[in-house]
Amino acid sequence: MVIHGGTQNDSLDFSISVNPYQPVWSKNIFRKFPEMSLKYSYIEWIEEKFCRIYGEDSTILAGATEALQILSFTLMDNASVVIAEPCYGEYERIGGFKAKRVIKIASESGELNLSAAFMTAKNLQENGDKTVLIFANPNNPTGRYFRGIAGDVKELTDIGVIVVIDEAFIDFVENPDDFSDVVRIRSFTKSYGMPGIRVGYAKTDRFGKLFKTHRMPWASGASGFLFLEHLLTDNGKFLSESMLRIRNEYKRFEEIGMRTNCNFGCIDVADADKAEKKLDEFHIHVRNCSSFGLNNKIRVSIRTPEENDRLFDAIRKADIL
Repeated sequence: MVIHGGTQNDSLDFSISVNPYQPVWSKNIFRKFPEMSLKYSYIEWIEEKFCRIYGEDSTILAGATEALQILSFTLMDNASVVIAEPCYGEYERIGGFKAKRVIKIASESGELNLSAAFMTAKNLQENGDKTVLIFANPNNPTGRYFRGIAGDVKELTDIGVIVVIDEAFIDFVENPDDFSDVVRIRSFTKSYGMPGIRVGYAKTDRFGKLFKTHRMPWASGASGFLFLEHLLTDNGKFLSESMLRIRNEYKRFEEIGMRTNCNFGCIDVADADKAEKKLDEFHIHVRNCSSFGLNNKIRVSIRTPEENDRLFDAIRKADIL
């Protein structure tokens, strides 16, 4: 089993990159859950209203992970899949299901080498391969958002490259860029602080009803359906308020060397394994980035001011920088 985080019970968990705040209406979801759990919940009942707000090219899914699963058996089938690293480990795993081959474009700096990934995808497509390029924006684990790349992406889609952009953390980015003719994967549960409620959506004008055709029935379940009901009446109020709180903490994290465009980022340390173990001793859990190929970095999320105080205190006492 691959564990992606969020399993620490006795530590303050900075390893999981979710909003530390929750909307006040989250309690209503669980009050209604016993009643709603006695019946099947059809996402189609609410999707028309959802699409009026989030775009007619949107499809509700059981989190970003369901979107990746669908892509693995459809657009990635018999394709050359180009992955820009460092990245979420699921990309390589799902690429291994049906793809002809998986090509990973690494980076010595720890940031995505998008120019190399774009060139690789272009060359494969022009040489007759069915080519899928996938990358996260903002990137996981660095938290960097890449702006001004829409033109480069369009050059690829114009020659037939299938471009998949994982925008799971896009809600944390101020004024993100727009794209067309791509597949965009998004998640609500990170930005609303409820990762256990599996709800996300995919946007694509290029591939029509791909996700509606292949998604699982009832996959989001009662909790997901109730979440969406409240989401559609919130009008973005919770996001605007909580994002302001999180962004107010950015400057503090810059003081320990973290540069980010969203709610998490990487900190340089001498040894990621040792840093993780030392911080665990102070009941502070962080993400060791060795699994991303970054042995000298840890990933931390931005939490509440009081919780961030505890992180900074532990980092100082552990002497890991």
